[in-house]
Amino acid sequence: MFFKSNIFTCVDIGSYAIKIAQIKKTGGDSFKVLDTVSQKIPKETIVDGIIKDESLVASEIKSLLAIMKKKAGYIITAVPSNELLVRNIEMPKMDKKEIKESLKWEADEQIPYPVENAALDYIKVDEDEDGVNYLITAVKRNIVDNYLAPFERNNYKVEVMNVIPMALISLLEYQDEIEGNIAIIDIGYSASQVTVANKNNIILSRTIDTGGNHFTKTIMDVEDLEYDEAEEKKIREGLKADTSSDPIDSMQLDAALGSDERLKTLAGTLTAEITRSFNYFSIKKRKEDIDKIFITGGGSRLKGLKEFMEKELGKDIYRLDTFKNIDYPLDDEEKDDFAVAIGLGISEVMADES
Repeated sequence: MFFKSNIFTCVDIGSYAIKIAQIKKTGGDSFKVLDTVSQKIPKETIVDGIIKDESLVASEIKSLLAIMKKKAGYIITAVPSNELLVRNIEMPKMDKKEIKESLKWEADEQIPYPVENAALDYIKVDEDEDGVNYLITAVKRNIVDNYLAPFERNNYKVEVMNVIPMALISLLEYQDEIEGNIAIIDIGYSASQVTVANKNNIILSRTIDTGGNHFTKTIMDVEDLEYDEAEEKKIREGLKADTSSDPIDSMQLDAALGSDERLKTLAGTLTAEITRSFNYFSIKKRKEDIDKIFITGGGSRLKGLKEFMEKELGKDIYRLDTFKNIDYPLDDEEKDDFAVAIGLGISEVMADES
C-alpha cells in the first residue's frame, strides 16, 4: 500500500525569482512551514511567462532544493498566469462519463486557440434543478510542458500543477479572510493578475500586461539609468511596504511615484484595467459587491502605489499577509514573496480534507 507524503515542496517559478516553501501536514487541515528559500534569476530568463533558459532554471531549482531541510518528495508547482484562462460554464446534468467530453467542447467555444492544444481542468461549483455550474481552467499545453521541463531535467516528478489564483484564494480561505466576494490584485514582475472570488467559485481572473518590471523600465527612461541601476533604485526606494498609518497626501504621492508624470500614468493605466475588471464583475453580478480587496506580489510594494489605487478605486485595499496565523520567522519585506508557494501547499492540505 502506498501512502501520500505529508511533506509538500511548493515551487513558485516567477519571472524575477524562484521561491520554494516546504510544508508539513500535521493533521486535518493543520500544517507547519518547515523551510523557505529563494533565488533571483537573471532578467529575460523568463519572458512573458515563457521559460527561455530551461537549463538555468533547472540548475537553480536543483541548487535550492539541495539546501532545504527535507528532501524534495511531493512537488507542487504552478503555471504562470500570463496565458491562464478561467471560465464558468453552465451545463445540464449528465452522466459522469459524458461530462469531460462535453466540457471539452464547451471550453472550445471559450478559449482563443484549439482545445486540442489546451491543458484543461474543471471542478463542480454548484448545481440546482436547472443544471450544473463548472469552473474551468485552461492553459496552453506547451506552457505546461515548458514549466515541467526544468524538473524533468533533474529527474524530479511534479505531482500537482496548480494555478496561482487558486493558491492565493486557498491562502486567504485558510486565514478566514474570505467573507462574501473578495478581489486579489497580484502585481508580479512582468504582469498583474486580478481575481474576484468567493469561497465557492472564481468569478473572474484576468491578466493585465503591466507589472513591476514596467515601473523599472520607466525609471530607466525617466532617470537615464541602466537596468540594474533602475532596479536597485526601485528596490531601495520604491518596493518597501508603507508601514505608516497616516494618510498619504498628494505631495507625498507625487514624491513616491516620481516627479515625471510617466510613472503616475503607468500606475493609472494599471488601475484603469483593474477598474474594468471590477466593472465587468458588477455587470455579471448586478446584486453583489466586492466586499474586500487584497494586494500582493513584489510589484505591489512600490511605495505610494497602494494609496494611489485606493484613491482611484475609491476603496480600501488590504495587504495580503502571507504568514497570518502561521508561525514562521521571516522578514516583513520577504513575506509577499512566498504567498504563492505557501498557498500552493495550503491548497493541497485543504484538498486532502475535502
